[in-house]
Amino acid sequence: MAGAKKTTKQAKAQEESAAFELADFLELAEASYPTNVEQFKQAIEEDRRSHLYLLAGAGEEEKLALALRFAAMVLGEDEDTTKRIGLFDHPDLVTVLPEKKGAAIKIAQIRAIVPELTTTALEGDVKVFIIDRVETLTTAAANSLLKFIEEPAGPQLIILLADRVDDVLQTIVSRAQVVHLTPTPEVAAKAAAGLSAFKDDVQPLVFKWFEKAMVRDVSVMGYIQSTLLPAVKEKAEEDEVMLWIQQLARDAFMDKSGTNATLYFPQLAGFYKQIGQRYSAEQLQAALEKTLVFDQLKKVQVSFQSKLEKVALEMAIVLK
Repeated sequence: MAGAKKTTKQAKAQEESAAFELADFLELAEASYPTNVEQFKQAIEEDRRSHLYLLAGAGEEEKLALALRFAAMVLGEDEDTTKRIGLFDHPDLVTVLPEKKGAAIKIAQIRAIVPELTTTALEGDVKVFIIDRVETLTTAAANSLLKFIEEPAGPQLIILLADRVDDVLQTIVSRAQVVHLTPTPEVAAKAAAGLSAFKDDVQPLVFKWFEKAMVRDVSVMGYIQSTLLPAVKEKAEEDEVMLWIQQLARDAFMDKSGTNATLYFPQLAGFYKQIGQRYSAEQLQAALEKTLVFDQLKKVQVSFQSKLEKVALEMAIVLK
């Protein structure tokens, strides 16, 4: 019924959703990435537009706005078309967005758009697909997508979004035209501020996880699921957590070795001394080496939880 009020549950769902509408996407894209907007305009004017792009760089809502701006250049920039694009309600625009802010793209979401990938545009000549957070795709999901990318049903524009190219599966990167975004200082500062706030909130939780892991506390696995995972939502945040753990393990080993090396976290010097009394330098070096597996696991599409559990288990074994 028109004008009906949303229930509390509906309102909460909208608040948590990655995006319901971006009515101001034209202005937001122009204000956030003016250089890239002009780049896309020129590609279309010169008839050298690719069918598959990977847009990588800072910005969340801003990056999605840029993708919608690119879509409008193809689907139409009249008032009615842009309004429907901003409402995600255009028949030739298909979007795959996180179900909640910071969530990964699920393989079921990719499978759900397969019928769209195999049909042609309804209103115009080109069908546009926007897939956000493509760095979170599993290998199976990426391969399912690539099958249709390589054999399109008709003229398509597929726009993939990610924070960093290095986090995206190489099978996708090798087939896409990669666009390194040039955000305005305001967008870059906003992204940096978000990471700074994350550090203030989550770093103490990582310190506690490391303490539990180092003393072989059996509650470390439950702590991962109950406390650490809910606080880490982005791929870049996962990478920060894994780096902090490596730095913590390095600090503990260097403090035990007595090399007077500068510590990453000098505020934990007292804890390092306690650990040094409990374990040998060889054990602490072995624990440090176990954290280095994170570097290899970054390139493997396994869950963040599995990565943390694997390292915690292997650290417990060498510290026994």
